[in-house]
Amino acid sequence: MVSLKKKKIKGHIYWYAVEMARVGGKPKQVWQKYLGTAEKIIELKEKSEELPHIKLKSFQYGKTAALFSISGELNFIDIVNKHTNKKQIEGLTVGQYLLLNIIGRCDGALSENDIQKWFDKSSMSILWKFPHKLTCQNFLNHYKYIDHETSKKIEDDLCKVLIEKGITPKILFLDETNWFNYIKKVEELAQNGNNKQYRNHMKQISMGLAVSEDNVPFMHEVYEGNKHDSKIFPELIDALTERLNNLKITTEEMILVFDKGNNSEINIKDVMSKMHIVASAKHNQAEELLYVSLEDYKYLYTNSKGNEIYGYRKKYELFGEDFTTVVLYNEASHKKQKKSYEASKAKICERLEDLKRRLGSNRGKERDKSSVEREFNDIIYKDFRSVFGHKVGEIQEGKKKPSLEIWIEKEVEELRYAGFGKTIVFTDMHTWHSEKIAKTYNQKYLVEDDFKLLNDVLLVPVGPINHHKDFNIRAHIFLCIIGMIFYRYLAWKCKYLGLSLRRLVEELEGIRVALVQGKKGGKVDLVVEEMDAKQARLFSLLDLGKFM
Repeated sequence: MVSLKKKKIKGHIYWYAVEMARVGGKPKQVWQKYLGTAEKIIELKEKSEELPHIKLKSFQYGKTAALFSISGELNFIDIVNKHTNKKQIEGLTVGQYLLLNIIGRCDGALSENDIQKWFDKSSMSILWKFPHKLTCQNFLNHYKYIDHETSKKIEDDLCKVLIEKGITPKILFLDETNWFNYIKKVEELAQNGNNKQYRNHMKQISMGLAVSEDNVPFMHEVYEGNKHDSKIFPELIDALTERLNNLKITTEEMILVFDKGNNSEINIKDVMSKMHIVASAKHNQAEELLYVSLEDYKYLYTNSKGNEIYGYRKKYELFGEDFTTVVLYNEASHKKQKKSYEASKAKICERLEDLKRRLGSNRGKERDKSSVEREFNDIIYKDFRSVFGHKVGEIQEGKKKPSLEIWIEKEVEELRYAGFGKTIVFTDMHTWHSEKIAKTYNQKYLVEDDFKLLNDVLLVPVGPINHHKDFNIRAHIFLCIIGMIFYRYLAWKCKYLGLSLRRLVEELEGIRVALVQGKKGGKVDLVVEEMDAKQARLFSLLDLGKFM
């Protein structure tokens, strides 16, 4: 038991809290805490009675309030309401429903069924009061107001606001991705295709995304999961050109960066009729450039990982056009790719030797040629099918199994080795120096980062897609893209703090508020809990106190 004990030191009385316990059968002081003089104790007691120190409930506030604030800056609710035709009746508007869906998903509510639970436990329930229930059906009912054309108009207006804020794209990075779908009863969008998450047995939905050099999305287009990237590319270019025209951006001055999966003579001519390009070629589209001696390469720059980048520059004809072509070389990538290739090749060779051993034995079941072909193809990784040659022989008399001959295609493997660590970049920007061409192409990681963001369950995840109607799938992905626009604009506003988006979100999540009440009851107040220096700067920069 803790009790008070006074001590007289040099004529002055001081008070301590002490705890006694029996040690070895005898009472002994085991703990002591200095409290101060009687006057000091009385002063602290009187001050404590003035402070609201009973915490009733604590909420994550920073991220939620920041997204709420960003939606206001971008005028999201008014833009949505302008382009939707819901009658002005009592209740939330379409824009308000959509905003709640976006912020909820960014905060972990991964389905419309979860949003009411999230809302009740989040700081949004303090910032925004209304009597309506946030049911799944209410959200689905409001999806019907944002058809494909309406969502385009909303994105147009949001992009106009971004440009007014100072985010005007001069370079756009275009790429495609996809997400698998758990729903089996689907319409036209969800189809089987080459899935990025290796779920080829499941239906998938595909999307093309164009982002600016500030990493802000300026166009997205959802399409069927079984369409190849190169086939959908013309439609993406048309959608992108339409968006730029609506934003009054001259396409002739725009530079588009895209990957080799979109290459074809028709696609290259199509995009060059509208804008400039920086793109990459497959190794087999410019084989002779891979065999140029490294002595002819020139140092360009050192990347963020400390790796030196070299380049060999030449005018080269690709897809019927003369391009300025720069072959980039990264020694670190060369070593990594070579090591990976040889490790995979060794595994394949080991399994093929085992297959040959089993075929050479007369034990076991009989095998026909087709079963051997199937097993051979199962062993060979997709990237190695051009490297390994083979021939399945006839079944000889007295044998139960066919023979198998295997060899390495030397020319194919030599080309593979020649290409390790190399990227063939081509452009019609002939006046650019090689370093700028290289850095511009390598910035395509920006759109890849946005795909990571759309897959991050802690930020603004697209998956899992649990809708089966195409209309709702488009609306769902549209809202995720808007959430990403919010995040990217937030990062742009805070760029001078030098924080990555993930670190920025972590700092904002650490800003919390509490409902507190005085010791004797009465008024309940909302107060900000203790913040560190970075959080205080963010709180001030984003004016998060305005909602309190």
